[in-house]
Amino acid sequence: MPPFLAGRESHKALLERLLARLSQKQAPASDVILTGPRGNGKTALVKWALRHARARKIDEVDFLGAEIESTTDLVHRLASRRYWLHTLRSVVGIKTRKSTATLLSEILTKRACERPLVIAIDEAHTLNIGLGRNILNSVQKVRRSGLPVLLLLAGTPDLRRRLTSMEASFWDRSRKSRIGLLGSTDSADAIRIPLENSGRSIESEALARVVLESHGYPFFLQLWGEALWDQAADASSAITMIEVNHARVRFMEARDEFYLDRYDELRRTDLAAIAARVSSLFVNEVRCNPIRVYATIRETLEQMGHTSDERSVMETCDKLHELGYMWLTVHESRDYFEPGIPSFMGFVARCQRQESGSQQH
Repeated sequence: MPPFLAGRESHKALLERLLARLSQKQAPASDVILTGPRGNGKTALVKWALRHARARKIDEVDFLGAEIESTTDLVHRLASRRYWLHTLRSVVGIKTRKSTATLLSEILTKRACERPLVIAIDEAHTLNIGLGRNILNSVQKVRRSGLPVLLLLAGTPDLRRRLTSMEASFWDRSRKSRIGLLGSTDSADAIRIPLENSGRSIESEALARVVLESHGYPFFLQLWGEALWDQAADASSAITMIEVNHARVRFMEARDEFYLDRYDELRRTDLAAIAARVSSLFVNEVRCNPIRVYATIRETLEQMGHTSDERSVMETCDKLHELGYMWLTVHESRDYFEPGIPSFMGFVARCQRQESGSQQH
């Protein structure tokens, strides 16, 4: 959890409204899905919601999507709660004839009767399909009874496809919150406020440099914060460009290691060349019309000797979107693609040029 969760005001306001409703023992109108590329702060927002749920005396269940493999595992995990176990002894018994899906609904019903309940699943795009289907159906069944239970899911852009494979209408019925890059003011606050809370400060020029090189990407702001925090220990006054330049060395090492991992991921999925071509669309543009993106992907697939029909183009585009390389957003009521991390697109393009030059020699 970052020392200060900057921005995300609309997301926090939505969660606050739903938690307030739960605390009054009222069933929320819908569940919530937080979706966005990796490193944009979905986990931090989930932890923020759970902390505020505890402050409102709301019960909670939280786990990672891949952490629990089956409905039986989840039932046994939930059955460890002493305050209601005696009423559901059959849950962990061998002789029960009830299905695990039925037992899950009974457990959630009992728990929601005792106290309002939040079920938070981070990295939900890795959730087992059978388990996920039972969770979605059980939560819906419990809430239809008027009980205060809220399901909060967070995952990368491929979460939509995962959820659709579990229960066709769940995505449409839920409240969606897209988690993207932070604006410059929120990025500055993410660095400045924790420093000020610890009695430190940072000069405006130095802060502007950090914000510029972070690209509003929360993971980069975290890396900058860690590097600056160490530098602040040696600073006698406000952090200046001198300290920022020293911290930048550590930041760049961590950033480049991250980029190499992401680039290797593109190569393993045979997407590196296509990603490099797509990056050219964003050299002078903040966002790009999807039609241009599709055309570039089609042309590159043809040059690579791959199938370039509409289905192949859309599947390739979906993969780039799911990996967080580019991000579908809405601007002035129209869909556009934006870079997941602008500087990473440049990194991919440079790597591809270097590899092409090496092959020619």
